[in-house]
Amino acid sequence: MKKSSSGFAVVEGIVAVAILAAIVVVGYYVVKSNNTHIPSISANSSSSKALTSPPVTTPPAPTINNASQLNSAMTALNQTSVGSNNVDSSQLSTESAAF
Repeated sequence: MKKSSSGFAVVEGIVAVAILAAIVVVGYYVVKSNNTHIPSISANSSSSKALTSPPVTTPPAPTINNASQLNSAMTALNQTSVGSNNVDSSQLSTESAAF
């Protein structure tokens, strides 16, 4: 007596297709529910004016060409009060010693 096992392969194939279809359906609903429309802000609205700030222009730093100019800059910086402990004068001291 020969037993045929081809019927079991068909059942496995149908189960695999059903599981795959379920994953696709669930994924579609998740993507669809998370796809929210974000309204764009037009340029003519009053709220867009609050989001923009005027451009900040900073004057360029003066060029130091000799030791006397460096000493003047160091004196001016030493007289400047920054008000906290985040002052790092080691770079200025190092550069003035190397000049």
